[in-house]
Amino acid sequence: MEQNKFLNEAAPNKTPEQVILIPSPRTIRINGACPERAYGLFDSETGKQIGDFLNSQNGQVEFRGLDPSRHYDVGAIENYNSDNGDEKPEFSISWTLRMKDDTDSILNSSDNLPIAFPNPYLIKDKKGQNGVFDLTDSTNNPIAQVTKLSPSGDKPKFQIAWTFKMKDDE
Repeated sequence: MEQNKFLNEAAPNKTPEQVILIPSPRTIRINGACPERAYGLFDSETGKQIGDFLNSQNGQVEFRGLDPSRHYDVGAIENYNSDNGDEKPEFSISWTLRMKDDTDSILNSSDNLPIAFPNPYLIKDKKGQNGVFDLTDSTNNPIAQVTKLSPSGDKPKFQIAWTFKMKDDE
């Protein structure tokens, strides 16, 4: 499958954000970041959240100085207020299907140009299972679970995740 380099259109899920990986120096930038959302990084291998969620500054969020040997997913939550001090949400992604990560091969053929994250997955609240959400593909099939580790109750809700991972249909 041919990968598009530096896409300028909105993601297929109709969210206004465009999540871009800049190879060198390794940076992830979210253009068109929504003011009601906060954005965080996840280690693609372990699914564990890395650092705190960030609110947009003038419609943009940027994660700089990233480890070039590590692959990252990006997640967005709503109802987050960074002024709440100790109430810092933490999530973890657990892939339930066999997924392949083509980040390295995509980057190797990018001519060192920025690349849009190709796979946005929506988060669906699993009714009756507080703190567990389904990560679903474009056909609404669950491909992973997102677990809210802290805090609980009527706090930030996970909305969407962007990744280079896709179902391994081989």
